[in-house]
Amino acid sequence: MSKRILFVSVLALASLFVSCETEEETKIDAPVEQALSPKQVPIVKVDAFEPPADKAITVEKAKLYAKASAALVELGVTWSEKIEKSKDNEKVQIVNAYNVARDQLCARLGLAGLAEYNWINDVALPEPKNIPAFEAAGVRKPR
Repeated sequence: MSKRILFVSVLALASLFVSCETEEETKIDAPVEQALSPKQVPIVKVDAFEPPADKAITVEKAKLYAKASAALVELGVTWSEKIEKSKDNEKVQIVNAYNVARDQLCARLGLAGLAEYNWINDVALPEPKNIPAFEAAGVRKPR
């Protein structure tokens, strides 16, 4: 699982570098709105995420996190191929669409988008009192 998380983190970091190009280098021919929305699936509402005061997580949320982790890895593999094969002027659009797809995927699985997934990953997963919930969901904390 930690290799998957590492892969997604590296892919997100790479997307940051791609999106930091100057405006002169990235002339976008297609409208940005077209790249930001999935083509065949309607957009779902992504709820705003308010981090809870307590770092505790339920087994149900841990299961949603596990599903989202696996799905984000698969999504990352698919989109990384698209990014690699695209022309330089299309890469920013594709990375933007990829970020929207990640947020939508998390929302469709029952999380408050990528924001809640990241909170679980960064805050709840390292919390020792959450170990039983994550173990019940089949997630082991990386050592």
